[in-house]
Amino acid sequence: MKISIQNLSKIVNQNELVFKNISYQFVQNKKYALVGPNGSGKSTLLKIISNNIKPTKGSLEYEIDGKIIPLHKSFSYYGYVAPYLSIYEELLPLEHIKIVSKIRSIPYSDELGMDLLREFELEKHYLKPIKFFSSGMKQRMKFLLSVLHKPSILFLDEPFSNLDNRGIEILSKNIDNYTKNGILIIASNDNREISLTDISLNIQDYK
Repeated sequence: MKISIQNLSKIVNQNELVFKNISYQFVQNKKYALVGPNGSGKSTLLKIISNNIKPTKGSLEYEIDGKIIPLHKSFSYYGYVAPYLSIYEELLPLEHIKIVSKIRSIPYSDELGMDLLREFELEKHYLKPIKFFSSGMKQRMKFLLSVLHKPSILFLDEPFSNLDNRGIEILSKNIDNYTKNGILIIASNDNREISLTDISLNIQDYK
């Protein structure tokens, strides 16, 4: 499994260069941090690598089991968690799990849903609409939903946002569990998050 980017550049607002000519390979069993000061383009690069936005120039390629994966199918292989991604807060937790399971065409049962809620220490709140969750609980719920399909790749943008110490412990354990044989890419300046990775890619080197 690998993700290859070649000569990626991104320009916004017609002439503002975010980064230029980034070439890199992200490979299986490795954990990466995209680092750099605020505004350097970490989140932008993560969105491009996950095929959520297009680069101004350059190419992106996913290879799984020696086969090139069409980019429009790439979402089937990854989970994505970021502060700017929203969830349906009017739903109950099990309702949200059921909807995402249906979208991803994976089996669902209330028993499985409760097991997942227990894994993220949310089971006591299964009858509470998500809008009444604390910000840290919502962050744990986002991560839970991102790994329903057991992805091979995790894209995380500031995953510890709004978490207390216990929340960080829960997510750290699950990040490790879900990336043992996959690829992890975190966009962050937080040393606690960076410590979960093996390799850092500094966006400032590509200005």
